[in-house]
Amino acid sequence: MVAYKDINTPIGIVRISASLAGLTRVVLLSHKPEETNSEKSPFEIIEEAESQLRGYFSGGLKQFDLPLDWSGMPPFRLTALQKTRQIAWGEVISYGDLARLAGNPKAARPAGGALANNPFLLVVPCHRVIASDGSLHGFTGDNGLKIKQQLLEFEGHKIVNGKVIFTK
Repeated sequence: MVAYKDINTPIGIVRISASLAGLTRVVLLSHKPEETNSEKSPFEIIEEAESQLRGYFSGGLKQFDLPLDWSGMPPFRLTALQKTRQIAWGEVISYGDLARLAGNPKAARPAGGALANNPFLLVVPCHRVIASDGSLHGFTGDNGLKIKQQLLEFEGHKIVNGKVIFTK
């Protein structure tokens, strides 16, 4: 059984879903879904996820600590997403860097594909992965690149003409 909760965030409505094994999805909804007759169970994990998401958007939480349900995920996607989860607040890496971390240096495109199928928005911070030239590519939902830019700017990056400006 999976329960879910929708919360309002600065980037739109985020749906948090969980099973007894852990989070199953954290996704951005493009609009408020209609209520259905399905039961919503009050899993503690959803309440904790909501609390951590609010902590992130208030600037107090830098690293999510939530159990994730990785079941049924293909091996490379699993590894790529687990490596992405380790990218620290305020840091960015390239798709090529992610491919190397995931054990296949020539798999930058599949690494991007893994992120395109990231079921754990923000918790697995795929917004922190950018092109090797600093440009922003792909992100979930309507206005994806605008949201990716908003998240990176929130974490302290300067974006000019669609590229992260490195100051180090």
